[in-house]
Amino acid sequence: MLAPMQQRLVATQTFEAAVWVVLDDVVALHGAEFGTLQLPVGDHLLLAAHRGFKPPFLKAFQRVSKDDGCVCGQTLRRGSTVVVPDVEQNAEFAPFLLFAREAGYRAVQSTPLLLKDGTLMGLVSTHFSSVHEPTQIEMQILREYSAIAAERLRQLLGGASLEDEAEKMSRKIYRKLRRTSTARRAA
Repeated sequence: MLAPMQQRLVATQTFEAAVWVVLDDVVALHGAEFGTLQLPVGDHLLLAAHRGFKPPFLKAFQRVSKDDGCVCGQTLRRGSTVVVPDVEQNAEFAPFLLFAREAGYRAVQSTPLLLKDGTLMGLVSTHFSSVHEPTQIEMQILREYSAIAAERLRQLLGGASLEDEAEKMSRKIYRKLRRTSTARRAA
């Protein structure tokens, strides 16, 4: 499974395309119903890409800090993968339970995309509609892929900054969200 994922990623020509390939491949690898990819801006993460989420979730998780108890906040703080098989049983996650219930997920894993020197290039999360824990082989493939993905994202940055790309991709999500909201109100 790792070889085709790597081939798809290497074939990407832009940073944004690579972000979407990483997200889609990790969601497929885990057989997850939802997924997010966040990019670092200072001490925060910005939502840059998602699959399956609706406006309340997107608004709540637009910007996440390491002090937040959500799974991606826990991952940012620890600097390593966090797997929560049941968010209902994770005390740190308690302030976010309503969002999880409304969005329809019960389990989450978040994995940092780290360069060899420890630089954070992003964080990919998969969300499952029921209590779930990815298998050891799925997590092993993700560990290997996350290093490959981090390096490819670094390569595709060219002269741009990671923060600029994060801001640009996040703005796209929320512009689209505002347009959709405005169109619904006008209808």
